[in-house]
Amino acid sequence: MSGTSNEENQQPSNASPPPPPPGKPPGHMKQVWLGIGLLAVLHLLLFLLPIAFFFIGIAQLVYLLPALAIFSKRSGIVQGLLIGAGVTFLLNAACFGLLVSGTFSL
Repeated sequence: MSGTSNEENQQPSNASPPPPPPGKPPGHMKQVWLGIGLLAVLHLLLFLLPIAFFFIGIAQLVYLLPALAIFSKRSGIVQGLLIGAGVTFLLNAACFGLLVSGTFSL
């Protein structure tokens, strides 16, 4: 038999984890979820002025644009804010479509 043993083929236990994929800093997904959560909290502030729910597309711009400006250096949070704004827009459009079509009435 040759002089190799199982001990020589094993990696040391203190080996570092593999590096993150290129192009994305570590913790990027965490920042994206933080941005989505931040927008959800900002949406909850609309309960202070309930009529704003009828104009959520315009009301959302009032707090979304300053939030984008504040977090412009953190791309993950900006992406999360934009994802949340897109979901809000699509939900708003779907509800408006139901109202206009007569399928759902107030």
